[in-house]
Amino acid sequence: MIERLLRAHATRLHRLYDRMPHPARNVLTSLRGIVLTRIRYSGEMYALLGELRSHEKWDESQIAAYQLQSIRQVVERARSTVPFYAGYPQVDLRSLEDLACFPVIDRETVRQDPDRLVSSSIPSHQLIRVGTTGTTGANLKVAYTAHVARQGWAFRMRQWAWAGVQPRQSRVTLFGSRIVPPTRQRLPFWTYNAFERQALMSIFHLSEQTAPHYIAFLRKHQGELLEGFPSVLGILADFILDRGETVPMRVVFTDGEPLYGFLREKIEKAFQTRVFDSYGMTESCGLVQECEQRRMHLIPEYGYLEILDKDDHRQKPGDEGDLVWTGFVNTAMPLIRYRIGDRGCWQGGGSCPCGRAFPLVRPTITRESDLLRCPDGRIFSPRAINQILKGASSFRYCQFVQDQPAHVLVRAVAAGGAALEELMRVRVDLQRLLGKGMQVTGQLAAGPIVRHGGKIPLIIREAEL
Repeated sequence: MIERLLRAHATRLHRLYDRMPHPARNVLTSLRGIVLTRIRYSGEMYALLGELRSHEKWDESQIAAYQLQSIRQVVERARSTVPFYAGYPQVDLRSLEDLACFPVIDRETVRQDPDRLVSSSIPSHQLIRVGTTGTTGANLKVAYTAHVARQGWAFRMRQWAWAGVQPRQSRVTLFGSRIVPPTRQRLPFWTYNAFERQALMSIFHLSEQTAPHYIAFLRKHQGELLEGFPSVLGILADFILDRGETVPMRVVFTDGEPLYGFLREKIEKAFQTRVFDSYGMTESCGLVQECEQRRMHLIPEYGYLEILDKDDHRQKPGDEGDLVWTGFVNTAMPLIRYRIGDRGCWQGGGSCPCGRAFPLVRPTITRESDLLRCPDGRIFSPRAINQILKGASSFRYCQFVQDQPAHVLVRAVAAGGAALEELMRVRVDLQRLLGKGMQVTGQLAAGPIVRHGGKIPLIIREAEL
């Protein structure tokens, strides 16, 4: 309930938060940490974590049996409680392949009418609603519950265990939370959540000028767990390596973006430790996590994965296709055969040396994007800019084109009648974030800018800059 209220009044609360002095922001961050701690480290979470650890001994037949039973439960519950699935036929699902009798749905279908995909069995006061934009700028409204959040944290804690880390370890976080005012030009650029032993660093204030302060702060937390978006950690790694230094950390966890090989290499070099990557989504319908043997495993308790070609035929190991998910965790908004827009392939070559029989998947996501660089030296990753779009719901695509050193064009493709109004709001929000040294303009376009290979980057920085 508290988390739901906080999200509902996020804009007003952020304005109040921004006016507070730094010590007060630490207190408020920690108070919210109480709410998160109650969700993340509940008895229910620890019980599920113990159950998940026992599943690591499953063989292929046990995994298949669990997934088939979960699919049956999801389909039956969806048919009886979710308006979108009311017309789905009642099918005797005898094998995993029988799921193919249902249609594949895409992200645009979900985006157009998300309320029809919300289960009537969940009381409205228990629903937490959030927006997700992906890296193409198309907003999607998602519903989940605190129970889903607890489950998600248990899966995260299991991967921590794979890295030899116990719950509640001290950590430094660089995700998308706006933890200091965007216009702030002096220290500090971080805040603390005392209840989770967590230091949160702003991803909106990275620059050559602030780099020494970021590095010094990380040195104070040397040897702790580090987590964040790959592109953000890549910027930090560049700052460190360009100075001929390293900052040893215990382990690095990445998610929220593709972890390309060049990013992994410099992150591991700068922080002198292993990276454990994770692929998931706000819709909570699928999860792929990296084990200690550097293999990416499908997490079978989280969702069922099909990898399909453009005609919805199953791909063989090694052949790239679309990732199509049927989720088991998010009962508030179940998604059946959901083509999310990402691609990947089954990885052949036998079982994983880690000993787990969880299927091996190789995401081959091609959502590359440039970095946005301001004349004052600040550097913004795709996920930092992505936060501007959280409240938008009328774009099919939205891209940010830096065609001059001090100019950015917000280029949106409309998907609703309020697109122009939202475009102007996004322009104003981006102008506020980038400051007076940048000019931001907006434009509605007929289609997105597509790069070679079908890539639709969020940020496009012209080559001559």
